[in-house]
Amino acid sequence: MPERWDIVLRSDYALPANFVVEHRLEGCQPDPQSAHLRVAELDDAGAVLDPFVPCQLERVAGQASAVFLLAGATAAAQARFFRIQLADNERTGDELIKLRQGLMHQEQESYQITTPSATYFYHILGAGFASMIDRDGKDWLSYRPFGGSDGKYRGIPNLAHPENHFHPDGEGCRSRILNQGPLKITIASESLDGKWACRWELYPTHARLTVLRVDHPYWFLYEGTPAGALDEESDYCVSSDGARRPLSQRWARPLPHPEWIYFGTSGLDRALFLAHHESDQHIDSYWPMEGNMTVFGFGRDGLTKFMTETPAQFTIGFAESSDFRVVQALIGALTQPESIAIAEN
Repeated sequence: MPERWDIVLRSDYALPANFVVEHRLEGCQPDPQSAHLRVAELDDAGAVLDPFVPCQLERVAGQASAVFLLAGATAAAQARFFRIQLADNERTGDELIKLRQGLMHQEQESYQITTPSATYFYHILGAGFASMIDRDGKDWLSYRPFGGSDGKYRGIPNLAHPENHFHPDGEGCRSRILNQGPLKITIASESLDGKWACRWELYPTHARLTVLRVDHPYWFLYEGTPAGALDEESDYCVSSDGARRPLSQRWARPLPHPEWIYFGTSGLDRALFLAHHESDQHIDSYWPMEGNMTVFGFGRDGLTKFMTETPAQFTIGFAESSDFRVVQALIGALTQPESIAIAEN
């Protein structure tokens, strides 16, 4: 078994601060009780620039991966060099993502995940996000355990209808923490009947859903409150072709490739983005509901659900900008794995 991997990393996109990289450690089967990880950043001549890059060793289905932090921003096409080694003792560095368990949030036991960009509350039995709070304390979901569009309908991803799986307040799922470290937390959820399953991976900059098993067509919804409350005239959405629409405007059409959208409000330099990694020609749609919340859906037209693919991936997060080119570059960096080349040398 190799004990050291020297790699070089380049990205087609500029990568933001607090960007986390994952590299599969081929042939590595470390002892889950004793093995740890050490990552160092090198210059192009092999000299050590940073001997202790924040990192964690992740194991999924017997496969080990190195999860580590890129300090500062990384320019497009910039080469960065790293040495990954197994270690006997743990020195993970900065803890950029924190987990609290066993707390109640909006009347259901929840996980609270705190990152530099967002605080998430995930209902354990519902297997959905009830709150997604920005740096200023504004909740862009605002689930409440009452009413309809003013509370109980809200959440992400609200995937399975009419079963109410992967929806805050649901009670038909079970969830567990699959991996936990200073840079990444993984939540596995499945329905009690075993017909539905998904996995959330949360990072300092975003959260990614992988839909693993479904029983029938599904959708992915954002039902919530931009910057804390829906204002149909000042709030807006922007799709990947640059088209900007007020949230008073209803629409139903396939989003262009690449399939993503972001929501914002006038006067605020922040946006909530949602991306579907596998573009398709299914109808996507948006309408405002009763002046209370957004109803946006990948693969939705009315109550008709179109998506069937598994595995399928979706990424959500906050951009600390509302500028189209800035958000476009961030989403590209987070959703296009082929844009990041990692080669062992």
